[in-house]
Amino acid sequence: MKRSILVPLFLVIVLALATTTTYAISVKYPFVYINRFPGEGESLGFGKGNLLSLGAFVISGDSSVTQVTAINLDTGLILKLTALTVGTIYKTQLYMFFSSGYKTQLYMFFPSGKYPPFDPSKHVGVWEIRAKDEKGNEVSAKTHRLDKVGEMPFVGNIKASGDPLAPTISWSPPKEGGYPSECKIRYAVRLLKNIDTQLYRSKCISDDTKHQIPEGVLKSEDIPDTYVRVECQCVDPDDKEHRMPVELMSQTLRPLKEALGQWITCNSPP
Repeated sequence: MKRSILVPLFLVIVLALATTTTYAISVKYPFVYINRFPGEGESLGFGKGNLLSLGAFVISGDSSVTQVTAINLDTGLILKLTALTVGTIYKTQLYMFFSSGYKTQLYMFFPSGKYPPFDPSKHVGVWEIRAKDEKGNEVSAKTHRLDKVGEMPFVGNIKASGDPLAPTISWSPPKEGGYPSECKIRYAVRLLKNIDTQLYRSKCISDDTKHQIPEGVLKSEDIPDTYVRVECQCVDPDDKEHRMPVELMSQTLRPLKEALGQWITCNSPP
């Protein structure tokens, strides 16, 4: 008889604890790197030259985020980070990546809606990303040490072949000697219309210079105003502590209709 009473009592306690458990705000995968864009980036809203990419993913928990800041632990510079508006596809990718069940938002230093110019006198070193919520909880996470100052070369010869609605994107690697020799090179491929409208982003590619776009991403009407964007990343191979030890990056852009070549000339949609 005692056992039959204790078992339901135990279950009640477990259920009560489960329903009263709270989940705090958290900062994931802080990053900082020098992001280089060509002149074509300006027409899409990105800017031109060596720009600062600084931010982190913030999971809100069960309370709203009220403030996210970044402080450079070497120079003392403090910057306010803002939440970026991302498309439905990217939101779905975030949910699948974090699987938290809570809102995950990308926060970056993005004044005037653009990446700011990189300033080596202020931006090198380690950054600490700090986030607060409306309950007064505060959490933080540190980036890797940004110390490989330079320009990441652009990739070359971007082409799209095969099925125009599921093309294989290929490119030539950057010229050796144009970046720090200790860099580990990896790539990512994006399809976008401008800085606010991204259709697709691949996983990181470290052992190839081509990638096939899956079926269902592109429609015929997308081709005239979609750009291919190939990221070329310089990753610090000696930094084993951080998930995102990217030092330098270049963004090579080419209109998809140009990358497709002869197909779009002969068969462009109305």
